[in-house]
Amino acid sequence: MNVRIVILVFISIFLSISGYAQKTKELRSEHFIINYAPEAEGYVYKVKDDAEYFYRKITQGFGLIREKLWSWDDRTKILIAKDKEEYLKNFSCPSWSSACVDYRNRIIYTYPLQKDFASILKHELTHIIFREYIGYNVMPLWLDEGMATYAEYRDTTQCQMFVALIKKLIQENKYIKFKDINNTYSIAPGSDTSLFYAQAFSMVYFLKERFGRDDFSEFLSALRSGSNLDEALRKAFRVIENTEGFESNWKRFYLM
Repeated sequence: MNVRIVILVFISIFLSISGYAQKTKELRSEHFIINYAPEAEGYVYKVKDDAEYFYRKITQGFGLIREKLWSWDDRTKILIAKDKEEYLKNFSCPSWSSACVDYRNRIIYTYPLQKDFASILKHELTHIIFREYIGYNVMPLWLDEGMATYAEYRDTTQCQMFVALIKKLIQENKYIKFKDINNTYSIAPGSDTSLFYAQAFSMVYFLKERFGRDDFSEFLSALRSGSNLDEALRKAFRVIENTEGFESNWKRFYLM
């Protein structure tokens, strides 16, 4: 299966945001400040509408009760260059990327008229919202990527493709064992990431669909409070006592 992978980038900002913003136009919404090149005038309103819609959908869908709202000057920033060339020149983003993100400072960098930008935006906003809520401690990569991939694909035909693939991999015993995926914190460049992303999606899908939003929200809240993965699973889902129990319940869910 050909899965479009959005690789996340933590970048050091060598460019002064305020300096760049002086050269652009600005559009403000309830939760976002968008600085954009004049050439992106017709594109920016759709970005604004999509960003606000996804912000609400992500926070409500995962039951993330937020103490600190994105408001006033603390709104998340989206910077839109006029084209790919200006994007690479001004934002120090990788040449292969169509968007890149500074998660800690909540800034998304991109350029106009990308076919899949709504999907990319949903994915990247999930990372920002999730990490701001849960904190920046090291955790298994599957949870971070599974959250974003679930938000991106849950309401698309890709969702059922993932489900069918995972069922087949379980039946053939070709999935990534949980003791291994729970100890994966990065993916080596050049690796085949399709299996990893599909399984990360399937693990979040299982927890969210099998137990519901409230229990999943309790799981995230436990992680936020400092519980390790096994403790958070046990507190939120009861029938899952540890990694082995997570794996066996996950397999049973897909083989039903």
